[in-house]
Amino acid sequence: MSGIGLSNEARVAVIGGGVSGSALACSLIQNARTRGRTVQVRVYDGGGAERRMPPAVLTPECRSRLAGLGCRIPVEWRALELRGIEIIAGSERETLPAPSGGLWVVDRWTVGLPGQRLLSQALAGVAAAGDARFIARRVDRVERQPLVAGVHNLAKNPGELVVRAEGGAERFHAVALAAGASSELRGAFFDGFCGPPTLPAAHARLRHGPVRTFGGQSAKLWLSPLPGVDGLLLLPAQGSTYALAFGPTTTPADLCQAVMAALRDGLLPEGIEISELSVTRVPSGAGTQLTAPGQLAVGAAASGHPLQLGVSEALASATRGALALVDAGLDGAALERRYVRETMLELLEDANHGARALGWLRRAGARAPRAMVRARESTRPATPFSGGVLGLPSPTPSALLARARLAAIGEALVRVFLLAREPLVPSAVVPEPDLYYVVDDDPAAREALAEYLEQQGAHVVAFGDELSLFSAVARRPPTAILLDVVLNWVDGLRLCEGLKQHPLTRAVPVYVISGLNRPHVRARALAAGAEAFLPKPIEPERVIHLVRAHRQSVAAAGPSEPRVESDVIAS
Repeated sequence: MSGIGLSNEARVAVIGGGVSGSALACSLIQNARTRGRTVQVRVYDGGGAERRMPPAVLTPECRSRLAGLGCRIPVEWRALELRGIEIIAGSERETLPAPSGGLWVVDRWTVGLPGQRLLSQALAGVAAAGDARFIARRVDRVERQPLVAGVHNLAKNPGELVVRAEGGAERFHAVALAAGASSELRGAFFDGFCGPPTLPAAHARLRHGPVRTFGGQSAKLWLSPLPGVDGLLLLPAQGSTYALAFGPTTTPADLCQAVMAALRDGLLPEGIEISELSVTRVPSGAGTQLTAPGQLAVGAAASGHPLQLGVSEALASATRGALALVDAGLDGAALERRYVRETMLELLEDANHGARALGWLRRAGARAPRAMVRARESTRPATPFSGGVLGLPSPTPSALLARARLAAIGEALVRVFLLAREPLVPSAVVPEPDLYYVVDDDPAAREALAEYLEQQGAHVVAFGDELSLFSAVARRPPTAILLDVVLNWVDGLRLCEGLKQHPLTRAVPVYVISGLNRPHVRARALAAGAEAFLPKPIEPERVIHLVRAHRQSVAAAGPSEPRVESDVIAS
């Protein structure tokens, strides 16, 4: 293989300084040395906002791979050990226990860096000890420029691949893409490069105080918490929780609303605040063209699915990519065979199966948690080092796909041939008389309205931040909610829709207030389920009148009749 592999003193560029890129650099140096060669590795670490946020979940396989790369994880980096993953869909919940070796959450976000950044820096230290050089520049594109005829001196013309980064350019024999699913380089790596499909996502850190849970903490995967959101992942750490929402139309506002719904249902501790909210993308399948002569993609730039948790697949892809580059990097056909068909085929199939399983789990509704338990049972016995989903040795993505499909078909048959099944509606909670919730990010308007209502004998709870509203309404239903349209995190109209869609909160009257007195804003407020639209400046005495009119209309309709609100809405 020496004629098609990397020669001694060959130059290799790694694009991306995260876990995948740093692990690839370590493995390149190690594999070259075992073959009696050295390689010059340059890692372009142009940053990446998403690497500021996630913790690192280390499975037993992850820890074994890291040890093989010479990377030691200090004990103080381990924030906690997960006892399992709780799967939630509708009213059903199941817990998949952690493997015997344990799931470690590595994180120092509250006092320093998040876990994945800590891990990438530890790997970078190992690579730097092997003479890898890290360059803090963002790569713009990679070009192929053939060698000049008659020039064989590597110092003058080292390779035919040119990496252009922020105005500079360097030549290399091989280039690896490890910049993740959100990389802007997807279309400028090589002609024909086709990485994995991706899903829109949003992620954030939720800051809160220490949480003490008997028996340890669990990560949570809430399937289909909102329309357009396929899943909400909640990963606990010390003093914070990492939240990731993904789906075909997911936005940061969807994540915020899902977080509020999780607060309402007791999935998160009280008193949280959102930090570092941003958009990202998650891989949702396998790439179909990952190699070219001297080039390949690893990690999330090559494959993945939203149900992955941890960095096991990223480490596996990086180490296999490094071996393929060293042995067959300069020959396109040999590199594709060595990397894709001989070493990555199982990971690529898992990525496709995991992405398809997510779609079936969404269709399965409340049957999804049980389907995941049955998938786990059908793949036993499993070792701590076997590949599964959510950082667990089982179920495997293929077993989950089969069980999720059966659950979805069963759910569809029930809906077709039997009466539609609604989740059990909790017992109606009587609203507290004369309790009003005022939600407005304008302190002056909020205080003025609250002061007037209190003068009329009402009890007012004012919210400057809407995050705890869902939880408060579910636990202590008010007489009415006065909700501003423009809020910090979520559009007030979408918040109104969320309140009206859940059985615990749908009966509470919502009055939307806004300084935009436009017909389309009024129409959207009423379509969202609001009892009335009130333009600013608000006439406080009118609020009392509307609430009393609503009470009278509901009482006149009776419990079995639809709500009568025509005269209230018209006003």
